[in-house]
Amino acid sequence: MKKPTLKFYRRILQISVAAAFIVIPHLNHQLRINHVCGNFLSVRVFGLTLADPLAVLQVSIQNWYVAPGILMAAGIVLALAMCLGTVFCSWICPYGLLSEWVHGLARCFLPENHKGLNIRISAFRIKVCIFMAGMLFTLLFATAPVMNQFSMPAWYSRVFQYLIVQKHLSVAVVVITVILFLEFVSRNRLWCRYLCPQAILLILAKLVNPYRLKVAWQKEKCLISDSDQGPCQKACSLSLNPKTLNEALETECTNCGDCVTVCKKMGQALSFQLKDAGAEGEK
Repeated sequence: MKKPTLKFYRRILQISVAAAFIVIPHLNHQLRINHVCGNFLSVRVFGLTLADPLAVLQVSIQNWYVAPGILMAAGIVLALAMCLGTVFCSWICPYGLLSEWVHGLARCFLPENHKGLNIRISAFRIKVCIFMAGMLFTLLFATAPVMNQFSMPAWYSRVFQYLIVQKHLSVAVVVITVILFLEFVSRNRLWCRYLCPQAILLILAKLVNPYRLKVAWQKEKCLISDSDQGPCQKACSLSLNPKTLNEALETECTNCGDCVTVCKKMGQALSFQLKDAGAEGEK
């Protein structure tokens, strides 16, 4: 029997989370079971509360007060990013799952000569600009956290909350569909790589810890020349080159592990490590 790959386990977790947020409103509203409740801005799981760090930051700035409870709820999420990187984006986020599926469909059905949209600007810089603009607007003009409206996971969970509780479809369906269509025709995961402001705090949290989990490349084991696009790069749905992740692109890697899985058949030059890759390279 063929051993399940890392991607298999990742898909199981992604689909389980996506399905859970379909079931949760039904359990809460119709069956009155509230052991798990909330959405992707704030969710309580058997007494443990987890919160979107960006939502907590906005509320804290607007109120000029940080409640210990929500600070801890956001801190748990940031601690996970510090240790494991931005795994929320690739292992948990339901929009990330939909985006990956759409990207796969684009590869299958769009012609080879359709290259899609080629963006050369740093994705991290674009996200930082969106983050700063949103925070400035929230601070100066808004009476509610503006950037919560740019949370695709929250939009996803709202679809089912509105459908089950209020018996109508949310505009979130249109928003998600339009963005996924744009990603399909562009052959590019536009939202996850370039636009999602939720990722900024997770990225900054992981950069604090040089010994976090990361993808490391061992050049001496690689069977593909540096100039060629190998299977590892083709496997990355974010169009990153795993051989250059120790440079600026490492901020964009979500530790999905697809490149590592593919590389196991090609010499195992890629692997997950907890080492400080920069320090390792200096030796």
